[in-house]
Amino acid sequence: MLGLITLFIFIILSIPVYGFCIWSLYEPEKSFFFLDRWRYKETPELSDIQIKLTKIGSIITMILWTILVISFVIDAFTPEPPLLQF
Repeated sequence: MLGLITLFIFIILSIPVYGFCIWSLYEPEKSFFFLDRWRYKETPELSDIQIKLTKIGSIITMILWTILVISFVIDAFTPEPPLLQF
């Protein structure tokens, strides 16, 4: 039962991670300066390499996070081994 509760909380907390990764995949300039725009008087121009690395990073994060979610699902639905009694 504790595994299912943990899985539910983990999936609920995964929604912002996937949302941020999808947002940074489609809007890399806006996501690069997320919560940092106040530091600049004018928003600096990002190079093509920075944009490409932001997109690659969001794709890698989504892949690794999906692997983590799958491992949580497998762990939650794997039955406990029976205790040996002599």
